[in-house]
Amino acid sequence: MELKKLKEIEEFSPKAFVRKRIFETTNMHFNVYCIAPGQRNPLHGHPKTDEVLYFVEGEGEVLGGMDGKERLSAKAGDVVLWVENEPHAVINTGKENMICILAQAPLPVEHVPLGEKH
Repeated sequence: MELKKLKEIEEFSPKAFVRKRIFETTNMHFNVYCIAPGQRNPLHGHPKTDEVLYFVEGEGEVLGGMDGKERLSAKAGDVVLWVENEPHAVINTGKENMICILAQAPLPVEHVPLGEKH
């Protein structure tokens, strides 16, 4: 068993969103995304990996759908599921910092940048 404190892990940068690995097992990644206002995790996909994202703090938009054009508003307390090969992105459209935690499985996680679709 291992315990970590999210407040000790979170970190923000004025340049771009910050991704940090909290835990990694042979089957799963568990990460935190720290996204300042106006920042985004650009549109990308994972050909063989599902991803679940939980909004701890902040608000913004999530992109998804099989064309990457579906947009939904999300805020603290919301949970989003993207299935394998589904294009997705997270954008902080709020005025406060956004903190999201996410699980990805199965491994390995292939990250495929897709470019923004508006």
